[in-house]
Amino acid sequence: MRIIGNDPSVPRQTQEVASGTLPNGKPVVVNADGTVSVVETISDSASTGVAFNSGGADFSNITFDSNSNKVVVAYADAGNSSYGTAIVGTVSGTSITFGSEVVFKAATVSYVDLTFDSNSNKVVIAYRDNTNSGRGTAIVGTVSGDSISFGSAVVFETSEAYYETITFDSNSNKVVIAYNIPSSTESKAVVGTVSGTSISFGTPVQFNSSDTDGHGLVFDTSNNKIVIAYRDDGDSNKGKAKVGTVSGTSISFGSEAEFNSGNTRKIGATFDSNSNKVVIVYRDGGNSNYGTAIVGTISGTSISFGSGVVYDSSYVNDNQCVFNSSANKVIVSYYDTASPTGGKIIVGTISGTSISFDTAVTFESSSISYVNSAYDSSADRVVVVYSQSGGNGEYTVFITGSANITSENYIGISRSGAVSSAGAIIDTQGAIADIPVSNYNIASASYDNKTLDVSGQEGSPRGMTFNSDGTNLFVVGPNSDNVLKYTCTSAYDISTASYSGTSFSFASQDTQPHDIVFNNDGTKLYMMGLTNDTIFRYSLSSAYNISTLSYDSVSFSVGSQATSPRGLTFGSNGNKLYVSDEGNDRIYEYNLSTAYDATSASYNSVNFDPTSEESNPSNVAFNSDGTKMFIAGNNTVYQYSLSTAFDLSTVSYDSISFNVSSQVIDSYDIHFNPDGSKMYIVDIDNTALFQYSTSVSLTPAQSYFVQTDGTLGTTAADPSVFAGTAVSATKLIVKG
Repeated sequence: MRIIGNDPSVPRQTQEVASGTLPNGKPVVVNADGTVSVVETISDSASTGVAFNSGGADFSNITFDSNSNKVVVAYADAGNSSYGTAIVGTVSGTSITFGSEVVFKAATVSYVDLTFDSNSNKVVIAYRDNTNSGRGTAIVGTVSGDSISFGSAVVFETSEAYYETITFDSNSNKVVIAYNIPSSTESKAVVGTVSGTSISFGTPVQFNSSDTDGHGLVFDTSNNKIVIAYRDDGDSNKGKAKVGTVSGTSISFGSEAEFNSGNTRKIGATFDSNSNKVVIVYRDGGNSNYGTAIVGTISGTSISFGSGVVYDSSYVNDNQCVFNSSANKVIVSYYDTASPTGGKIIVGTISGTSISFDTAVTFESSSISYVNSAYDSSADRVVVVYSQSGGNGEYTVFITGSANITSENYIGISRSGAVSSAGAIIDTQGAIADIPVSNYNIASASYDNKTLDVSGQEGSPRGMTFNSDGTNLFVVGPNSDNVLKYTCTSAYDISTASYSGTSFSFASQDTQPHDIVFNNDGTKLYMMGLTNDTIFRYSLSSAYNISTLSYDSVSFSVGSQATSPRGLTFGSNGNKLYVSDEGNDRIYEYNLSTAYDATSASYNSVNFDPTSEESNPSNVAFNSDGTKMFIAGNNTVYQYSLSTAFDLSTVSYDSISFNVSSQVIDSYDIHFNPDGSKMYIVDIDNTALFQYSTSVSLTPAQSYFVQTDGTLGTTAADPSVFAGTAVSATKLIVKG
């Protein structure tokens, strides 16, 4: 660091190179390469699906080879007679480079699973050999570069075997395979030993005397135990688990434990080495087939469970999970069959004997199957593979969100703004840093005791907006079918608003106008009509003067997506449009071929489901740079972050909300003034608008801590990083 000032023994400021844009007055961390960045939390994100197989990869599964730092995918190639096939991939960023497909069995296979044996540095694939009486079979693969070669196949079960699942026991250096034998209605596990390019097996051991399926198989490295989770067909399809101990070439089991009393299907399991817990995910037929997770604790040869936690209140399929040891998070991947269908990934955090979840990220919008995942510890990425219905075998690369601040890398507050790779001055310990007033802070919002009663003009107000300087306020609702103009004697202060007597009727186009928005210069107005699920365009010969409105006879229907559209707003310099829909509980994103022309919209197949927080999203708003999104509904405003500005596919919930029920009976619209210092809520039951302040400044003599999202707070986050002490509303002594 280069110290600025006359006394180098008293560090006050340094000049550094910015990595990414560095605004003024923001907490700064130093990176491993010596550059500096703002403190921020990177949101969970998934890449768009990319094909690794063009014929359909049935029973696709994946493992990570930590010796070669490659992922290996195995599957039945539907485009090649369902031959057993494998392919090697190298993860880089959010993409994978694959070698050529290699056939390991030139015959039809099913129930393919694989694991990496870190003792022999080999990949072991278990499968059902359909052309050999359905026998359970295994084969050893050796990764070299971007290819894989195989030894000879070895039969581990001479009867017809189903639901083969495999894992590696790093304590005994053995692989364990669990499977079911329908002909004898029993389920078994067998221990395998890899030697060179071959594998030998001990005698199979029964772990259940009934049929089982949906096996989740995992090794607990803390207790050196195998855990098998399964559906017990002989006991009302309940979810059961057993703890296994490998000794030599055999395995023994403790008592059976029930983790779910309902019909349990599509089971996956992983081991969280941070909390030393086993996590099981499943579809709970006893609870509307919701996606559910439960935490298990091993003691000796037994396992006990906490309570099941729903991570998706929809009918789910193909649940799988894997542990990200860098982020200490459980990553669940699955197929959500509810409309809109799609492949999803959700992040879970264990606390004690329970688990909590972030907001799910959608990686595929079509119907999929055979969803499986692996954690690439070299690239710090989770790779999910799946098969599109009637289409390709595909993959997505998932980045687990995290904060970039630690208790050691915080160096101070940025003084000079800088673009990426440019020089920036940083106020360090002892310097007095300037902290600009922060807006759009709903967590610290306060009611201004200012309201506007519109009941004399509109008995059911739904939407509002301002003109460019805040001196005119416009309200719309279905009772009058009009847009109504109010004049504010103080800009953006609704308590100074009075009805101007000017209005315009939308009844010729739609008798239920629910929201309005102007283009960037006030010469166009767009109205969302609920009756027709359509956006209508109007021209103003005088900007923002609704007495000059005329219908353009141009409209855009959102009915193919939204069944009860309520609100609309622009984003991304007018190149995006967003529609809130209470019918499907979604926010839909559209691309605009002409900026600020809502009638030039086309749906880009991106939407956001806020139902984990809000089941009736009546309207949506963004901050000025599109990195924050706010959703109104049920008298609460919710805040979200977008890792890519104005991109709904990158949304994550900030766990920040603001309740307005002390003033509002039924909130409907949310609006901010241009700098985000004021927030407005439309209340249809009170037939009024309410105004709130959303600015935050420092409190003199108060200690502040750096939060993981880069803001300053009065309580410590995790990790605890002391930012400094305020000396005024906008100044802070750094670390002092």
